[in-house]
Amino acid sequence: MEELKLLIGLVKDLPAMAIWVLVLFFAYKVCIIGSIYGVIRFCVDRLHNWLVTPKHELIKVDVEGHLRGVCITTDGSHEALYAQLDRIRGKGTRIDSKYIHGCSVEWLRKAIDAQEAADRVAATTEPRRAAA
Repeated sequence: MEELKLLIGLVKDLPAMAIWVLVLFFAYKVCIIGSIYGVIRFCVDRLHNWLVTPKHELIKVDVEGHLRGVCITTDGSHEALYAQLDRIRGKGTRIDSKYIHGCSVEWLRKAIDAQEAADRVAATTEPRRAAA
């Protein structure tokens, strides 16, 4: 308010110029100060949304897109992989669960390790049979 009184006092003898100075002063206040206020308000709103949003909603993983990127989709292998992933839901848990837990993934890892070990044993014994 003091700034406005000072400006009016400076240009009171120049009425046409005073109106232009007031208009420019008003435009300055609206554009510059309003923009700063808007940026501060935007930052506070984003910070508030980040603080009140549950962490599980912040983590979004596109599993389907990733699986489509590593599977051959023309023969339906990605659908077969989804079916196998459905089979491990709740494996290794002591409850009836519809979700894949860490212990379910551990169960799958052990099953794959056992199959790979069996494949290695079969691969090492097969050439001996062929030689005999």
